[in-house]
Amino acid sequence: MAQDSSMDSTYTDTQLYDMSLEDLLNLKITTASKQEETVRDAPGIVSIVTAKEIESYGATNLAEVLDRVAGIYMTGSYTLTNNLPVMRGESSAHWATKVLILIDGRPYRDSYLGGTLMAVMNAYPLEAIERLEIIRGPGSVLYGTNAFTGVINIILKHAGKNEFRMSTRYGSFNTRQAQVYSGIKYKDLTLDASVNLYTTNGWQFTARDERAIIRSKTVPVFDSIVNPARTINMDRNDVGASLRADYKGLTVNTFFGRSSWQAMNNASQWVVPANAGPNQTPTRFEVYSDKVLGDIGYKKDITSFWTSSLNLTWNRTRFDLSQADFKNRPVVTLANDLLAEWSNTIAIRSDLNGVIGFMLNNQQGSANDETKNANGTAFTQNKEQHNEDPFYYVPHWNETWYSGYAQLSYTPFDYLRVVGGVQANKVTALDMHYSPRIALILKNNSGFGGKLLYGSAFRSATPGGEKAIDIPGVLRGNPDLLPEEVSTSEVQVFMAKHKFETSINYFRSEQSNEIVRTAANDPANEIANTPQYTNRGSKTSYGIEAEGKFYFSSHWNSIASFAFQRSKNDAGYKNYGGTPLYMAKLGVNYENARGLDVAVFNTFYSTGGNIHAKFSSENIPANFAGTPTNANPVMKPVCYLTANVKLELREFWQNPDVPNVTVFCYGVNLLNQKVYYPEFSRRNINTYQGRAGFNIHAGLMLKV
Repeated sequence: MAQDSSMDSTYTDTQLYDMSLEDLLNLKITTASKQEETVRDAPGIVSIVTAKEIESYGATNLAEVLDRVAGIYMTGSYTLTNNLPVMRGESSAHWATKVLILIDGRPYRDSYLGGTLMAVMNAYPLEAIERLEIIRGPGSVLYGTNAFTGVINIILKHAGKNEFRMSTRYGSFNTRQAQVYSGIKYKDLTLDASVNLYTTNGWQFTARDERAIIRSKTVPVFDSIVNPARTINMDRNDVGASLRADYKGLTVNTFFGRSSWQAMNNASQWVVPANAGPNQTPTRFEVYSDKVLGDIGYKKDITSFWTSSLNLTWNRTRFDLSQADFKNRPVVTLANDLLAEWSNTIAIRSDLNGVIGFMLNNQQGSANDETKNANGTAFTQNKEQHNEDPFYYVPHWNETWYSGYAQLSYTPFDYLRVVGGVQANKVTALDMHYSPRIALILKNNSGFGGKLLYGSAFRSATPGGEKAIDIPGVLRGNPDLLPEEVSTSEVQVFMAKHKFETSINYFRSEQSNEIVRTAANDPANEIANTPQYTNRGSKTSYGIEAEGKFYFSSHWNSIASFAFQRSKNDAGYKNYGGTPLYMAKLGVNYENARGLDVAVFNTFYSTGGNIHAKFSSENIPANFAGTPTNANPVMKPVCYLTANVKLELREFWQNPDVPNVTVFCYGVNLLNQKVYYPEFSRRNINTYQGRAGFNIHAGLMLKV
């Protein structure tokens, strides 16, 4: 496919709407190499989601958008809602530690437990997003820790003119949402600002907790459920605000997000009053997450062949748990992380260019339990007064990590591109760690091509939770943890024509030094009966991913994908992550000249692997003689169907004097499927209810 090297990499929203498929294939992305290149030239497996697709198919938050992307499974836990974008079946805890989120290329992570993403997944204003660039596969060569199985880069709009958008909706469960976007262009100054407000009374969440199970003392062991499931409303409140300013190479990018919701407590147990009956409604238990990202950057062409940029990025993360009738919170964490990065792109020759950069990452924070005194004993006045001297289960941490990276790309022939790179990382108290990458990219003018990719990635233990946490009798950190490592080989074949583009790829990954929690009775525990973090185990995984976009005519287009993966660890457990073994996704979009836009999207999720939950009929001891049972319903195949219908009134009436208003109706889970997530954190109960049943929203959008 021919490429236009003169094409400007920055597009207005209107231009993105008017693009043909060929234009989109020539769109320049930056996530894979930190320099501009097309999807087909990038040394990675890349998916693009445009603002047009987000608006056409409908969504209330980023989690819903990602749920439609090839190879991504959006899930969460009984405590953290919409926190886990899972790629290639890799899920093991509450925290999203294996997929790195970027906001306009700047890392969004925290040093407590590495992946507190609720504020961005729930609250980020969709109106601010120009497109998403998603890389499946290791990304540590350029981005460091957490870019383990993939990278999701949120590319923000850059206004090419003065514009204004406002949308509002109302729907099931008394759900209300309002979003505002304003873009200002004045000479060399560009401002883009967005706000998102969301509130809902919530759908009914019904589940048994770990205390709903009783164990008989007879031999063989017999497990039985003695309490019925309890129900709460999954009410949620989100606030998100984004501001980006550009002026002659100087960029300021900020995001504030806050998400709060009701949940089980952090031990997978309902909070109920003493002597409560089996049908007693649980005491309200609330989870809060605040996130601030601030970045200031300056980019300058030093010479005709050398461009240099400097960024200073601040991530502030606060995460709290709170029993509603307490004045104190059992978990209060605060992480302040500062990243300084100097990056350079060098066009050595017309067929040879490179990227080189250096990073310094200072991470600080602490975590306390206000329901306990400083010595760890219970604070007995939790309902009466605030505890001014709480127990710090993670004392103040302060670590500085260093890294440097370099990558070269060489195009000896029009049909061949060779990319090689490496990142060196120095983590406190550990030896230098290296992550390499190599890629061979083949293509021709007929639209066919392929990629041979190899890369490695790492995830370092967080200085807060995994290294330093210390809760007597509950959990102990380990300052000697080694980074988790993965090496991945990938093969992709792609084809791009005027009306469609498709690709299929195979991956195989080898993981080692997995960071896990031991069991309470593990003989390796430094303190008896206290679980601790340790490096233990390895895993092999492999799979196939396929996706395509099809432009049948000026009225009809479609997106489709299929993903399949398998894994086996060194203990012999197969598909231990529990996530769906197969996913098939299909979206169809119809538009006409009178402003009507109808989009339907269906995702098929198969059952997941066996997570070996304690209270699961799939995990029965050899000498078990009782009746196998499950704490909650088993995970079943699901067809998750959504539909979005929009009508632009100006186009419908064919009258330029009519206000530019669009009315829409968005339906979710139209087949009213019961969706259950695997409980892969504590692995005691087998599943919990993951999503609402059928719900519908209607609203309008004004564009100026």
